[in-house]
Amino acid sequence: MLTQLLRSSISSTLPIVVAALGASFTQRVGKLNIAIEGTMLVSCFVSVYVAAGSNSWLLGVTAAMTSSCLLSLFVWLIHRYLGANIFVTGLGVNLVASGLVVFLSSTLLGSKGTIFFEEMPSIPVLRLEVLEHSEPLRTLLFDYNVLELIAMLVVFVSWLITKTPLGLRMKAIGKNETVARQLGLNVDWTRIWSFIFCGLFCGLAGSMLSLPLGLFVAGMTNNRGWLALVAAVLGGDNPLGVLGVSMVLGFSVALSNRLQLFTTLPAEIVLSIPLILTLGVVLIYSILKTGERGRSP
Repeated sequence: MLTQLLRSSISSTLPIVVAALGASFTQRVGKLNIAIEGTMLVSCFVSVYVAAGSNSWLLGVTAAMTSSCLLSLFVWLIHRYLGANIFVTGLGVNLVASGLVVFLSSTLLGSKGTIFFEEMPSIPVLRLEVLEHSEPLRTLLFDYNVLELIAMLVVFVSWLITKTPLGLRMKAIGKNETVARQLGLNVDWTRIWSFIFCGLFCGLAGSMLSLPLGLFVAGMTNNRGWLALVAAVLGGDNPLGVLGVSMVLGFSVALSNRLQLFTTLPAEIVLSIPLILTLGVVLIYSILKTGERGRSP
């Protein structure tokens, strides 16, 4: 049971950390995109719809990442050129997305409930014939589908990006936009790139939730976008910090899912475990930050 919980924790962590790393790019340039939940939800729908229609999971992922990029850029463009508050814009996208997927589901598929795609293409799974005498270890260390492997690679790639000239420009702009402009940095284009990365990452994260299951239901993200946002804020500029917070939150999601099978507690309490833990993590973070400011001269 412990092995299954750990394996489930990894699977639950990956979409959260990928979306969180996407959000952290926008945070790094001083314009945090909070439309993570809505962007992931739209990509959940787009990925399964396109994959089922084209019989290609790769096209499904590509379409999801494209739609997420457009949504992410929409947030930036509305903020930059129409002067809208970026947080209000992001919140608006989240609210519109929740209704949009229900409308699309009803219009295109004729149902507002859970939709199963019977002819969904299967996602390749890396199966290595190792540790054949230890099923728990093989389950824990191997047997990941391609999307999960890509997500693991994305964590490393996001760290590499922070070390590139583009990543350093993002950090400089986030620290002091005025100085960055005086140094000749193209602030607008750098921020556009950060929102593009955010969209790409959220598209992949949303695809990971729906494609392996071959189904879609409104609310499929189940607040994972908000959990990713918390991980991005608490992790800050450090991808490893984002990963660490995401692992804690991913474990809480996996624990909540497992407890539904083995406990008599009301479902409402079990399902609220990730949110309760998130609140606790934020509280501890706030206390530690307050203590640091109190000790500083």
